[in-house]
Amino acid sequence: MIDRLRYFLGIYCVLLLPLGLLYWFVVHLGAKWWRRLGPARTSLVVLPALLACGILLFRFRALLLGPDLGTNWILIGVAIALACVTFSLEPRYWKQIRIATLVGIPEVSAAEHQRDELLRDGDYAIVRHPRYAISGVGTLGTVLFVNHLGLYLTMLAAIPTGLVMVMFEERELVGRFGEAYRRYQRDVPRFVPRWRLRKRP
Repeated sequence: MIDRLRYFLGIYCVLLLPLGLLYWFVVHLGAKWWRRLGPARTSLVVLPALLACGILLFRFRALLLGPDLGTNWILIGVAIALACVTFSLEPRYWKQIRIATLVGIPEVSAAEHQRDELLRDGDYAIVRHPRYAISGVGTLGTVLFVNHLGLYLTMLAAIPTGLVMVMFEERELVGRFGEAYRRYQRDVPRFVPRWRLRKRP
């Protein structure tokens, strides 16, 4: 039972991690061009391409998963702890952003149709990208639970790829919000909170 669960979660990771990174790379890298098309026509271009990539990834799922390193109960315990952290923190940023923002609608909408404002409160006052930070914790937990060599390699490749993708996203946000976002970059760390000691009165 546990092996089947590990296998299915592994396939989920093999599909979701590369496709998620690819989607946001494409959206942020070509944001100016996509805005000329608008959200509907952008979806007609991007989603079929992602579906084709998903089919290709599924076709080579065994190769991408790599050798099974076995059921490791210590890693499963760590994975469950990370999952608890993820499930406790994730609803917090869900309350702050709209569904449209979660799927990238503002990035591909013309300026006059963008209704998003720069978020600087709640979790966004602690780190600039709480969604990616929390997703990273959850993904790491899944990779440890599955314990396949290919997923560890995928995770290692995803970290620098994700950092480059975030740089493209922040460039797009500077273009959208200007100096306000530059100040936000100076004030708030990207992923890791700054733990400041409180001064005694």
